[in-house]
Amino acid sequence: MTFSDSTEVAAQNQTAIVVGAGPTGTLMALILAQMNWKVSVYERRDSYSQLNDNQNRRSYNIVLFSRGLRALKQAGVTLPTEQSVVLKGNVRHSTKGAKKSPGFSEAVSVNRNILAQHLLKEGITRFPEHIKYYFNHRLEGINFEQKLATFQIEEKQVSQSFDLLVGADGVFSTVREIIVQQFDEFSADQNHDQMTFKICQLGKATNFTNSTPDWEECFHTWPNTQPVTMLAPPNPDGTLTGVLILPQQSEITFDKIKTENDINALFSAKFPDIFMGKPIPQDWVEDLLAQKVSLGGITTICNHFHAGNSVVLVGDAAHSVWASLGQGCNVALESCRILAEILEAHNNNLPTALPAYTLARKPDTDAIGRLSEQGFGGNKRAGNIVFFAKVITLSLFHKLLPKIFPKPALLQLNQADVGYAEIETQWKAQERQLWGMAIGLIVIVLLIAGKVMV
Repeated sequence: MTFSDSTEVAAQNQTAIVVGAGPTGTLMALILAQMNWKVSVYERRDSYSQLNDNQNRRSYNIVLFSRGLRALKQAGVTLPTEQSVVLKGNVRHSTKGAKKSPGFSEAVSVNRNILAQHLLKEGITRFPEHIKYYFNHRLEGINFEQKLATFQIEEKQVSQSFDLLVGADGVFSTVREIIVQQFDEFSADQNHDQMTFKICQLGKATNFTNSTPDWEECFHTWPNTQPVTMLAPPNPDGTLTGVLILPQQSEITFDKIKTENDINALFSAKFPDIFMGKPIPQDWVEDLLAQKVSLGGITTICNHFHAGNSVVLVGDAAHSVWASLGQGCNVALESCRILAEILEAHNNNLPTALPAYTLARKPDTDAIGRLSEQGFGGNKRAGNIVFFAKVITLSLFHKLLPKIFPKPALLQLNQADVGYAEIETQWKAQERQLWGMAIGLIVIVLLIAGKVMV
């Protein structure tokens, strides 16, 4: 199934502006063009930096599960096999060794910038008459009554009219900021994770201790190294791009890692299987020390996803989440799909479609925002041990008593046909069930202890 371009629902000479040319913006532009909209994509950066974001060391891999992959499929997009990796599992590392599990199987690891560039090229190739891209254009203002957007490029300003403007310009969205300034009834709140991270290239996975060939196609985690942790999706060449995560306040922070000896001590203690006791290469050390520390995730909660009858927010501009559960890009791409489906259902009638999008989407995005904050981050720990202990306990009880304890609801996060709000509701019920059992066990123990004392 792909989005329709039939005359019944297709845009009739309607024009759309998409602000932002990341994965969300480029996918939204592609979908709108497929629905016969005339689309202009404006990006504040230049196209060269999109391709070469490694220069500022912010290039990282994302993992697409069925939610993100479904959105790509409905847009007719197939990821190039030479630039992505279909995962075969998850390898959990510890100081005692590593264990592979089937988790993450069939998910896809792809560099964020490569994904955006692939979607951009798809638009250029498939819809040359429907999509135009403008780089180095910074949004300056939106006239909601006249439906006119103004952009700054070098020393001049340019304006373009629109029927629909899509804000896909990320967690620090200018579109959202303008909406907040002009609409008293619109509010947006953000909650910052206090974790910080740096990117580090870990080399071939098959160079690790006791590795097997399929490790090059697995997602790698070091979850039991609190307060530090590392996640490492694979690259097509078999190397791993690691995301080293540390809290801002702890016995180990990036502010306290200032020398080669500090880095060697950290990796020897927490990640011994990566360099296997060998000295870390000097250029690798210099790269890690030179990197600017990046702040962790931000939860964005807006009370609406639209403003007036012509402007709408998608992706991180509307509902960014912390990285803990791996849903950030997936929920963003899924929102593009859902917005398109609602536009189709309303025959592109924006005054009814945009409020319907907010109504349909907000419960799920609010839910995944809350769930992500429970699972990860905060101020002192890289992971919430209690949260994941609940998941493990419920999994164990499900195996022992499947008729009483269903599978943990969080195991459905990557199923595109189950809404996040439904998962959160199930999860709360399972938490109550778990607490009820815990209280029951405590009562039994106290009763037994009372009898013994008598």
